Amino acid sequence: MAKKSQKRKKETKTLLDKGYVPCFYCDELVKENTLKCSHCGRWYSSGKQVIAVAVAIIIVLSTVGIYYNLPGESQNVYVLSATPTGTTVSISSYISASFNKEMNKTSVESALSITPSVSGTFSWNGNTIRYTPSGSLTAGTHYTVTIGNDAVDIDGRHLDCDVYTWRFTTDGGTITTRRDIGIGDNDFWSTTVNHPSWVMINVQSKPVLILTHTEGCLPCIAMTESCNELSETYTSQITFYDLISGTHEPQASECFSAYDPVPPNYVPLTTIVTKGPNNQIIWHSWEGEVEKSVLSSWIEDAILYHKDD
Repeated sequence: MAKKSQKRKKETKTLLDKGYVPCFYCDELVKENTLKCSHCGRWYSSGKQVIAVAVAIIIVLSTVGIYYNLPGESQNVYVLSATPTGTTVSISSYISASFNKEMNKTSVESALSITPSVSGTFSWNGNTIRYTPSGSLTAGTHYTVTIGNDAVDIDGRHLDCDVYTWRFTTDGGTITTRRDIGIGDNDFWSTTVNHPSWVMINVQSKPVLILTHTEGCLPCIAMTESCNELSETYTSQITFYDLISGTHEPQASECFSAYDPVPPNYVPLTTIVTKGPNNQIIWHSWEGEVEKSVLSSWIEDAILYHKDD
């Protein structure tokens, strides 16, 4: 017994030298600042506080996770679809936009504008607003519809894009393009370039939209999204090429040589090629990001030039 007692005292001294302290409840030695005694299993008040705080944090995080991760419950407010679009819209058409959230109807109606101005009345079907003109739209006219940044949902949240705009052109009448053929920044260019053979083949039937880009850069991502959406909108009226620049896309290299020949070559490079008067090939290209509504209006003009040829 004496040897066990001596061994016990020696172990106790060793632990004390290492900074161990007696348990508040069973007097056994435990590490300093411990939260729970390893001998009697009892929690100290500091340990209980830590557990309480941890549980509270878990509850809060779980609640936030449930709120933000419910399927289909995105908190962003955006336009799901808008009509009409295109360049051959009937003059008897109505104008509508569908939202992903229940909207403050008054705010949307006040924020919606049409250029040229069109008199009419509003109606709603669920989350879809409809504007019915009092009479026929004007034939052969370019219309621009805008939902301004004062439009909010029932919780006061604004559109994630701040302002939503789309355009359409009515059929009939004398439709005029908005852009001349010339040498200006806002013109279709008639400068002779070495158009790729596949462009020349396709442009005979309809305008060609080409996006040359890389993967990963933010302007390229934005332009890819815009061009994909517009290619769906004008799917039967244009031919769209989505080209990744590099050794595996020789068509992309051909586009740089034709439409952006002076190095360095920048991406994204967006190009529209169409037929103009007297069967001449006219085109326009941009380096960098182009606003979707602006690109849409260029496409519409390209379609009109092609039809008038």
